[in-house]
Amino acid sequence: MKLIFNVDAVKFPITGVGRYTYELGCALERSGCFDDIVFWRGISRVKCPDIGNYKLAEPGWTLRTLKHTIKRLPRTMAAVLNLQQGFSALMLRKYGDYLYHGPNFYLTPHKGPKIVTVHDLSFITFPDSHPDYRLRLMNETMERIRKSADMIITVSEYTRSQIIDVYGCPKEKVQVTYEAASKDFRPRQGHEILSSLNKYDLRPGGYSLFVGTVEPRKNLGLLLDAYGCLDDKVRKRWPLVISGYYGWKSDKIHQRIKAFSKEGWVRYLGFVPRNDLPLLISGAALFLYPSLYEGFGLPPLEAMQSGVPVLVSDRTSLPEVVGNAAPTLAADDAELWTNSIQKGLEDHDWRNDSIKKGLKQAAFFSWDRCASETISAYQLILQ
Repeated sequence: MKLIFNVDAVKFPITGVGRYTYELGCALERSGCFDDIVFWRGISRVKCPDIGNYKLAEPGWTLRTLKHTIKRLPRTMAAVLNLQQGFSALMLRKYGDYLYHGPNFYLTPHKGPKIVTVHDLSFITFPDSHPDYRLRLMNETMERIRKSADMIITVSEYTRSQIIDVYGCPKEKVQVTYEAASKDFRPRQGHEILSSLNKYDLRPGGYSLFVGTVEPRKNLGLLLDAYGCLDDKVRKRWPLVISGYYGWKSDKIHQRIKAFSKEGWVRYLGFVPRNDLPLLISGAALFLYPSLYEGFGLPPLEAMQSGVPVLVSDRTSLPEVVGNAAPTLAADDAELWTNSIQKGLEDHDWRNDSIKKGLKQAAFFSWDRCASETISAYQLILQ
């Protein structure tokens, strides 16, 4: 079996899709099931180790400015992507008998068998959380996928059902391969993380944590409402720490975060480097994830695998991820979240039970299992 695996998503800022691409690519390489794997970035082949050497520094001013300028010009953005895909297709002609896997929605034209990973349909369910140019681009992309992909991989049963219902895809054409948390996420003793947390003026077990891009569908408004109703002593002892990239349509949320930061019970760290993130998560007393929509929901899994109690919303794929290891709370009930957060911070018996259940649930997921299920999907379309 010969494979082309696109690694364009492995870049700054490293998102859930970027981590999926990196971890799955490494696991596929480890599997030993391929005569050749071509790791493809842009319009050229890269060596396997290179996919882990992505830059974690912010791109330079000129590149960043150019990128944002292009995004303000939707037609230009679409033209740039089409041009890149055209060049890529041209360079891929010599790999015509290889299977092509696009792990981040986009499907480069390829005369061989094609498979694509669709992580979510948030642009359908929450269009207001995306800029207009992206909505047009994603709708065009999904129509292309529906017509030309030999198979679609997705990362939860919820998203599989949504793809089948919205696009009328045959059930056998949509396969689920669950994501996993990196082995970097594990329980740690306080002394192991102290120096890293000192950089953020945090102490082990001394904060609640949310990790994710700050954007409307993450439902941070409800989380701020709920946390703001906690006893003042609880909020000051365990401030709410928010880590994530500055996302779309989040100015109002950031205004609230700034105001509450002045009151001393909210901390916004922005984007945390990959090396620090496992330490930040393992040091949390409680992990909070009230998201309205997730294709999978990797951060709660990373927290469970780190031995941290978790609270999530009852929406979309999150109940699949946490199983019976964490409460799934109504995403619009701030009072319920307030009461659950207070219990999660102060009830030691509940915390110990939640940690045990979380570690057991997290063990169900692994990147080697994801790779094995992905390879099975490859074999189905190569039969």
